[in-house]
Amino acid sequence: MPIRPLPPVATLWDLARARQIASTWKPINQLPPAELEIVARAIAEGIAEGRRHGLEMAKADVEEYQANRRHP
Repeated sequence: MPIRPLPPVATLWDLARARQIASTWKPINQLPPAELEIVARAIAEGIAEGRRHGLEMAKADVEEYQANRRHP
């Protein structure tokens, strides 16, 4: 059974940045505060997912580089 990666974890910084992003979108500003918070949390999860994906890509690059150094 393959091991699935952990879901991305949004940090407080991600949430603060997501709230800042959501506040710049005019239609979203008209939502009630509870719904606006849901949107901000979804954006924060997207930021965290992007960071995780970037780290996975960097790890793959390092592994490929190390493999090429061992077997020229």
